[in-house]
Amino acid sequence: MALPRKVLELEFTVLEFYRDFVLSKPREGQILEAKEVAKLIEVCGDFFGSESFVYLSYRVNDYNVNPTVYMNLDEVDNLAGIGVVSKKTSSLKMAFFEKNFCKLPFNIFTDLEEAVEWTEQVLEEKRKKADL
Repeated sequence: MALPRKVLELEFTVLEFYRDFVLSKPREGQILEAKEVAKLIEVCGDFFGSESFVYLSYRVNDYNVNPTVYMNLDEVDNLAGIGVVSKKTSSLKMAFFEKNFCKLPFNIFTDLEEAVEWTEQVLEEKRKKADL
């Protein structure tokens, strides 16, 4: 994987921005609520502008997500999908639960490279739909 184009440290996560996706590494013990998601949308909007992107959550630390934050993310026009990457069983189980609340493409991985490859597929599908 190439080096990130930008790294941004927020109070609750570290974001690495790449051409087509952002990799988020939430900090240990955080609880992601609507306020944090609003900040993520803001900083991703600043970086990607109107270009479509995928949000990858790299779950190396233990933290919690209020699953209702996913419910309106389909209203973020340029957010093409969400991926969760973890090797921890507890994080993977939580991600499967969270997936029920998301209307966007949402996939779960144990391998970061597989998740990055998936971002390309999701963005291609979004482009095809936009061309219809």
